[in-house]
Amino acid sequence: MRIPTILVCLPIATGLMAQLPLPALPQDPTPVSVQPVQQNSSGETVLSPRIRNVTRLHNSMPHQLLGIGIVTGLANTGSSDRGTRQAILNVVRQLGLNLSIADVVGGTTALVSLTCTLPPFAKAGQQLDVKVEVLSDTTSLRGGELLRAELKGVDGLTYVVAQGALVTAGFTASGSNASASKNPSATAWLHNNGLVVREEQTSFFSESGALELQVLNPSPYNAASIAAGVRTALDGSAAIVSPVDPSLVRIELPDADRTNENALRILNLVGNVRVAIENPARVLIDQTSGTVLAGEGVLISPCVVGLGELTIAVVNEDEIVQPNPFGQGTTERVGRSRVEVSTTSTDLQKVGGGATVAELLQNLRQLGMTPAQLVLVFQALDQGGFLHAELEVR
Repeated sequence: MRIPTILVCLPIATGLMAQLPLPALPQDPTPVSVQPVQQNSSGETVLSPRIRNVTRLHNSMPHQLLGIGIVTGLANTGSSDRGTRQAILNVVRQLGLNLSIADVVGGTTALVSLTCTLPPFAKAGQQLDVKVEVLSDTTSLRGGELLRAELKGVDGLTYVVAQGALVTAGFTASGSNASASKNPSATAWLHNNGLVVREEQTSFFSESGALELQVLNPSPYNAASIAAGVRTALDGSAAIVSPVDPSLVRIELPDADRTNENALRILNLVGNVRVAIENPARVLIDQTSGTVLAGEGVLISPCVVGLGELTIAVVNEDEIVQPNPFGQGTTERVGRSRVEVSTTSTDLQKVGGGATVAELLQNLRQLGMTPAQLVLVFQALDQGGFLHAELEVR
């Protein structure tokens, strides 16, 4: 019997705000002394992370890059399909050697995909990690080296050029009659060998000229709490702070203060402030492993939980029938089918009013429910309106 794993997240109740007196914008930041974890009068956990850990600059998203490359130097673990050989032929012809596809022999090369993330404000010459994955029947990238390849963005422009030796995990060993492998190395990494060749135009300020902070865990409470913390940190300056919606906080500055130097100083100052953050009321269930992730304080209305299950199995068996010792006949294989029907049911389990998810799981564990049954119970609680939280099943 698989016992579901219980992970309890700790949310927030009351707003605990950092008091940080600040005379003016150009002033350097000072440390904040608010405790990150406290208990309120109701016994609930209050978390106060730094603003820099729960927000990001709204208009500075990372850029996902993609490319295609060729890996060489493989010890007969590469691919010999036509696509790989054609890619090699294209590279060879670009270097001035005139060959036909019949002259290209595979096995030591592989056609791979390249992916990496261009961070905001990346500068030319900055080194990035590139992920390499096979696109054909290549069995391993161990010992390979990537030929120079370009990684492009959604606009079709080249931002990163990658080349170098690959780093793989695991091992593969084989002999004439047996083989063994651990963590097959069809995926590899190119560490610090992706070179930024084009800078993306990124600005601290939005089109309206304001600094905008995106809330990583959007909610009205979180946006209001972050805005209040920013307002406290910038007290005495001409900045106007307002929560735009549950996922965005805007900092409006006078025209004279809209410089990159001031933007860095404000973000560094504001990012050090601790504010109260709540976790959304959510229950996450992984139906494969039976893992249940629930927030502290998620409640369930009074109800009765039970589960009945009917299983019908049809079993096909082959039986060997032989003739009598002196009879004239042949040995034949006769197929027979058997139908098995079984029913199982669990006793009705009462769930008291105001029970938490952890208490419910204790009751369900006593019933011996499987992960699939656990998903059905929570879906029924959600559809019936007994679960006072958002349910997400994966």
